[in-house]
Amino acid sequence: MSYYVNPHGHSCPWYPSAELFGAPNIKWCEETLCHWVSEPANTWSNILYLLVAFYIFYSANKTKQKELIWLGPAMFIMGLFSLAFHLSNNYFTQVLDFIGMYLFVFWLLILNLRRLDIVKESNQVKVMTALSIGCTVLVHLMYINFLKFQVIIMFAVAAILYTEYLCYKKEKGLGIKYKVYTIGIVFVALAQLASQLDQHRVLCDPQNHWLQGHAVWHILAAIGLTLAYKFYEQFQFSKPISKVETTEQWEEDEPEEDL
Repeated sequence: MSYYVNPHGHSCPWYPSAELFGAPNIKWCEETLCHWVSEPANTWSNILYLLVAFYIFYSANKTKQKELIWLGPAMFIMGLFSLAFHLSNNYFTQVLDFIGMYLFVFWLLILNLRRLDIVKESNQVKVMTALSIGCTVLVHLMYINFLKFQVIIMFAVAAILYTEYLCYKKEKGLGIKYKVYTIGIVFVALAQLASQLDQHRVLCDPQNHWLQGHAVWHILAAIGLTLAYKFYEQFQFSKPISKVETTEQWEEDEPEEDL
C-alpha cells in the first residue's frame, strides 16, 4: 500500500519533517504513533542489524580481509538508517534507509564481480560508489513519478544471485561450499514473504507494537545476510581464487618474520 500523505498527525513530533521532506512512498501495517518513535516494532527490530554488525567486523578482522571487514560497518549503517526511517517515517530518512541497503547488498555484488574478474581491486570502490549514487538518484526519479522504488533492491538481489550462478559455473570443482549460502537465501526469502504479507495487509494488526511482518523482515534478513557473510569467508580476495583455503591455511602460507 503506497501513500504520499503525511502519516503523522498535525501535533505529532515528526509531522513537520514529513511536511518538509515529503511522506514515504509506503506505509507498513504498524500504526504510526504520535511519539518520537512512531513505529516501535519496526524501529527496535533493527537492533539485531547493529549487533550482528559488530560480530561481522570482529570476525572479518580475524581473517584480515579488508573486503569482508567493510561488511561490518555496512551492516551497522544499514541498521542505523533503517531504524531512523521507521522511527521518523518521512521521505528523507527513507532515502537514507535505501542508501544503507545499497552499502551492503551492492558490496556483495562487487565481491561476485571480483570473483568473475569483471571488477578489479583497484576500481571496486569506484564501481560501488557509482552504483550507490546512481540508484539513489533513481529512487528520487521514481518517487516523483509515483513508481515503487523498492524494486531496485529486488533487482540488486537478482543480480547477486545471477552472478553467484556464474561464479558457481566458473569455480565448479574448487570445493566451494554452498550450504550456508543456501540457508541464508531461505532466511531472506522468508523475510521477504513476511514483509509482503505486511505490506498487502494479509497478516496485519496495526496496534501490535511488539511484532509486525516488516519487523520479522528485519530479523530474518539480518540472519540471512550474516550467513551470506559466512559464505564469503571461504574466499581470499587478495589472491587468485584457485582453491578454497581455511583461515589457518592462509596464516600458514604467510612467511614468518625473522627474529
